[in-house]
Amino acid sequence: MTSKQKERLAPLIKSFFQSHPHAERIKADPVELPHRYTDPREIELVGWLAAALAYGRVDLFKAAVEKILALMEGRPYSYLARFDPVRERPRFKGIYYRLNSTDDLFCFIYMMSRVVQRFGSVGALFRSLYREEEEDLGPTLSRFIGIVSSIDSRPVYGKKGIPDGLRQLLSSPAQGSACKRMNLYLRWMVRPSDGIDFGLWREVPPGKLIIPLDTHIVRISRYLGLTRRKSPDWKMAKEITQSLKAFDPLDPLKYDFGLCHLGISGACPIERDREKCRACSLLDGCRRGRRAVGAIQGLPLPSITIS
Repeated sequence: MTSKQKERLAPLIKSFFQSHPHAERIKADPVELPHRYTDPREIELVGWLAAALAYGRVDLFKAAVEKILALMEGRPYSYLARFDPVRERPRFKGIYYRLNSTDDLFCFIYMMSRVVQRFGSVGALFRSLYREEEEDLGPTLSRFIGIVSSIDSRPVYGKKGIPDGLRQLLSSPAQGSACKRMNLYLRWMVRPSDGIDFGLWREVPPGKLIIPLDTHIVRISRYLGLTRRKSPDWKMAKEITQSLKAFDPLDPLKYDFGLCHLGISGACPIERDREKCRACSLLDGCRRGRRAVGAIQGLPLPSITIS
């Protein structure tokens, strides 16, 4: 962003953050699932599972997560600490979600169980990989995914390797992926507890998080001038995060939930809507909104799709 853009947008985005009751949107968000638990170890596990499947329609991926949680009978940590793949495999019959077959989901749960059994908790593993001198959490996340991906998958697939359906649940910055779902999970775990995020991994500074790059964040960030990049990848996620640091360098992702739900709720629709734009507190900093109400002329920005 230019200094002029920052000057225009700073009071708008801060007012937007302070004036909207964002926590009321939790039930329309995958973070609602880990909020059902109080044990930090279980919040970590349910959060990881919920974030991993958080693509597509919220009601559909939540239904898939609910089926897996039902098998855990309210005790995710104990279930995974004692997980026996031979015993549990038949219970997963018929559980799948879009790109992820039954075997993919079963192997993901098996890998989660191995993390619990070997390291004690997800947080213990992630925190052991964190390096204070690194600019952001990209390298830590790559190391984390590397360790999880190295877990022997033969008990599930009968051979070594990571099929595409499982790989889709284990995206890494090392491959240039935007890692939307893992960055979402890290936001939940790292950001201070505020009724939305949990603040469980206090050793990790919130200023090192990278924004979860979903379709809503991509297009709204472009409307607001937070990025000029066209490809929704790790570089775009870093650029948007860097722009948000102009408003809060220590906790830039505190704006993520509100901006994302501006799109999810329909308050900022894909099709231009003059009345909704007029009602938006970010209007004066939004190129698309100002066009919609006739302040400037121009064509709508191109849409971007993220799987």
